[in-house]
Amino acid sequence: MDTEIILLGHGSRRAEANQGLVEVAEKVEALLGRSVTPAFMAHSEPSLPQAIRAQALKGAKRVIVMPLFLFEGMHVTVDIHEEAALVRAEFPELEIIFSQALGADDQIASLASVRIKEAMGA
Repeated sequence: MDTEIILLGHGSRRAEANQGLVEVAEKVEALLGRSVTPAFMAHSEPSLPQAIRAQALKGAKRVIVMPLFLFEGMHVTVDIHEEAALVRAEFPELEIIFSQALGADDQIASLASVRIKEAMGA
C-alpha cells in the first residue's frame, strides 16, 4: 500500500502499559480495515524513526503518524517532528503527515464521564 499508518504513544518501562497501545492499534486497524503500526516515543520499540524507516523500506510513499496524546505538549509539537526529520533525510521522497492529537474532543469528555460514572457505581 502506498500509505501506511503509525499510531504513536509515549511508551512505558512497564510492558503491560505498552500493550495498551498495541491493543488500540489493533482496534484502529479493524475499524479502518488497514494495517496500523504502533510506535513509541520512549522505553519501547519500535521508536518513531524505526517505524517510519520500516514503512519506507517496505515501499510506502506516504506515512500518516497519529500521535495518541491528549494534548499538544512538547512531544506533539516538537519532538515527533525532530524524530521524523531524521528519517526524512534518508528518504526525501517519503511524505510524512501528522494527524492532530486527541485534544479536548467531545468524545474524550464523554469517555471521561463514563469512567467517572463507573467509579461512582452508577
